[in-house]
Amino acid sequence: MRKIKNHSLLWTIIGLVASLSIIFLIAFLMYIVGMDRIQQLDIRIQKLLFPSANSSYYTLLPLMRAVTSFGSFPYSLLVALAFACYYIIYRSRYLEGNIVLLSFLGMWGINTLSKFIVRRERPDLDFLINVSGYSFPSGHAMVAAGFYGTLLLIAIYSKKQKKGDPTLLAMMGISAILLLGFSRIYLGVHYPSDVLTGFISGSVWLVCINQVFRIEFASSPSAKH
Repeated sequence: MRKIKNHSLLWTIIGLVASLSIIFLIAFLMYIVGMDRIQQLDIRIQKLLFPSANSSYYTLLPLMRAVTSFGSFPYSLLVALAFACYYIIYRSRYLEGNIVLLSFLGMWGINTLSKFIVRRERPDLDFLINVSGYSFPSGHAMVAAGFYGTLLLIAIYSKKQKKGDPTLLAMMGISAILLLGFSRIYLGVHYPSDVLTGFISGSVWLVCINQVFRIEFASSPSAKH
């Protein structure tokens, strides 16, 4: 048990450091390539995805606003507290509960710090939703991949423990995560490179957390039968 705890602590630390480090690595590479070039590419993609009032897919606006709300701080906080209470109080699964809280705090904390240091301004567009703060990286994309991805990972391992096929669950979860990130570009509040960086950072955290759950679920009694 102590070995599992040490393993979990090590990978969570690695995950947080790696998630933060990859953001600054990407920012450095963008600087080396040239921010003007990156900006031009971002704008080209935005012209395809950001709707005007006459666009045929402007009717998706209510859906995109609803989807993007799942990545907001207040909503994701409620989800984090709900799942943490469920795992810790109802299920006595302290590892899952603590990881859920750490995923939430880690993604928002790393994103806030990164934005404060990089300070990239948001796109020069008429936003389709009210926002504030800096643009790089997308907090919604980080929360989608890192926090909601953690919940999806727990669900996938639980499904496997019950000898079920998690393929459909994984596909639906990944689609929802990608849609949340896409909503930020659609609404005009983030450059595509902001969203991509958020996804990469959150995914790096998820890879590390997978190492925690891989050992934890493999050592659980149900996995041995």
